[in-house]
Amino acid sequence: MMKRSLKRRLLRAKLKLNQTIDQILDINKNRKRHSQLKSAPSPIEFEEELKVLNKIAEQQAKLVQHYESALVEK
Repeated sequence: MMKRSLKRRLLRAKLKLNQTIDQILDINKNRKRHSQLKSAPSPIEFEEELKVLNKIAEQQAKLVQHYESALVEK
């Protein structure tokens, strides 16, 4: 029973991590696209959002590693 719960948590954590990575990639695309326009939002806004998303992705990656190691031990 515990193993099933860990598998579910692992799958959810991987899904959230992939979503966060997709958001980071989208921001990078938008930053590139807007850098060519004159009416672009400030690059500071992109940088702040990227900083937060990178921290979130880092925490999610650690969580995924934790769940994977816990599954191996059981």
